[in-house]
Amino acid sequence: MEASINPDPEEERGTRMRHILRSSFPAVLAFLIVGGSTVDAQTVPSPFNFIEGRQEVGLIFGAVDAATGRFGYAPKGGRLFGGRYGIELSGPLSLEGVTTVISGERDVINPGRDEGDRVVGEADALLATIDARFKFTLTGDRMWHRISPFIVAGGGVVFDAAGDSEADEQLLPEDRFSFGTSFYGTTGLGVRWFITDRFALRADGTFSLWKVGTPPGFSDPVRNFPNVEEGEWLRSLGLTISTLIRW
Repeated sequence: MEASINPDPEEERGTRMRHILRSSFPAVLAFLIVGGSTVDAQTVPSPFNFIEGRQEVGLIFGAVDAATGRFGYAPKGGRLFGGRYGIELSGPLSLEGVTTVISGERDVINPGRDEGDRVVGEADALLATIDARFKFTLTGDRMWHRISPFIVAGGGVVFDAAGDSEADEQLLPEDRFSFGTSFYGTTGLGVRWFITDRFALRADGTFSLWKVGTPPGFSDPVRNFPNVEEGEWLRSLGLTISTLIRW
């Protein structure tokens, strides 16, 4: 009768361990692949980034189209250039100061002539504006894909630095238009594009109001103009581009 051979316990445990490792290797490999893909998917960069710096200064270029009033003697608008300075206050709110010059023309109107024949010439107009504006950034203190949309509103003064022209000398003193100095209110919307943290481009579309006085000659009963007001509020529409340096 043959003697029974008992297997070595240590050798049996080693065999079972090698079997477990061989059978579990595919599962471990699959977990590493799937788990790595999941981690990569969770680290997608956010489209929002904080806006660095609190101050900016820049140059402004653009154009303005302005209403000329009932009789057509007010400035028509024109090319615009100027500068701006801004500082971030808190969260989405910031404050900026803007000064611009609008270089254009105005018609010289003689109220003593027949309708359709009252324009006797053109004069240069050089409107200077100085105003302060609050800017509310719609994305708060962050930018989305380096874009930052905003709305603005503010007010200041506007005046004509050009003075009278030779065409004005053809009119009676009481018929001559003078822009004078007026309150200047503006509101609008725009967007900043942060090319880098220190350099940005900005586009603005604005709606503005100013008041012009009516020359006394237009209220003369002899001229027979009905319901002539002492002054008119006129609107202007502007489109500007700014280059900004930030720090």
